[in-house]
Amino acid sequence: MTDRAASPVAQRQTAGRETQAIVRVAAVLIVAALVIAALGLGALFLVPFAEALLVWFVVNALAEALSRLPGIGARLPKAMALWVAAAIVLLFGLVVYSAAHSLAHLGPQAFRLQTSLDPLVRGIAALIGTEGAAVLDRALDAIGLEALMRQVVLGLIGLVNQFGIVAIYVAFLLVDQAFFSTKLRILFPDPDRREAAAAFVADLARQIGAYLWIMTKMSAATAALSLLAMALVGLDSPVFWAFLIFLLNFIPTIGSILGVLLPSGFALVQFGDLSIAALLLAILGTVQFTIGNVVLPRLAGETLNLSLSVTVLCLFVWGALWGFTGMFLAVPLTAILLMTASRFDATRQFAVALSRTGHLAEGRRPSKDAVEPTEFHPPKEDLP
Repeated sequence: MTDRAASPVAQRQTAGRETQAIVRVAAVLIVAALVIAALGLGALFLVPFAEALLVWFVVNALAEALSRLPGIGARLPKAMALWVAAAIVLLFGLVVYSAAHSLAHLGPQAFRLQTSLDPLVRGIAALIGTEGAAVLDRALDAIGLEALMRQVVLGLIGLVNQFGIVAIYVAFLLVDQAFFSTKLRILFPDPDRREAAAAFVADLARQIGAYLWIMTKMSAATAALSLLAMALVGLDSPVFWAFLIFLLNFIPTIGSILGVLLPSGFALVQFGDLSIAALLLAILGTVQFTIGNVVLPRLAGETLNLSLSVTVLCLFVWGALWGFTGMFLAVPLTAILLMTASRFDATRQFAVALSRTGHLAEGRRPSKDAVEPTEFHPPKEDLP
């Protein structure tokens, strides 16, 4: 009798749990859809702010590095170090902005790649016949070298054209930073929660700052070696191509491939000699492979702990949302998402799925109340 009475109760409890699970999944999907829609619709405002946030991390990291300089570092006030670092980053940004605009006009021939390949196609037609040349011509049209190069160059120009608004955002962040400690004490009266919030931002800043610094060094080394190779073979506008390779290297995998194929394809157009283009392709490919697969892993290690498949997927997702700029920001933004999710019990499994090794850094994770990091402690590792 009791078992018969308990059976409907157990069934109702099971049905209730299943309903709750379905509601939770539906709620997550709805929230995800709303967030994605907001990211896409608000790209005009969110993209410069995301760039400014990363620059803010870099400024604080550089300020910490300046405070550790022997001799003057100990005597340099923190506020002074912060604004000196901001001035250095601003100067570097101005150089990049000027270089991008002055070098962009050196690549207009890239917009005529398709028509420049016509003599090559005619030469091949004399060797393999008209039918084979027609197939090659259709293949080149399908590849769309001209359209690809136009998208890359216009994306580069669009990226640097946001320099002014990004600088304004960074300035406001630096001004507001002086009040972060006060806000932190008000938001988190409990010392343990306040310390957990500060530790979260410290870890976030350390990892993002280390990643950006290592990628800057590796991209500069790749661009320098590529510039030497392109100058030796006599490629036109080698500085333009080297600058493009430097920026493309911030896009994992896809950027490295484009950094090899685009100059090599241009060499084929310029020289009309497959051997020179193949030589340049081999040299640039070797440089990219050596730095990306030998040097970078030794320096970076598991800096961001992102799965390779997740990295490639996030490139397409952020690229679809924010265009070419989104591909540049994809890895740091996804890393921020992963580190934030790893701090909460409810989303830690999601962070494990995104990670490369499945092992996440242990830290104090609030289970109910969200930690709102507001105080910033600059990174102290992997910096110049």
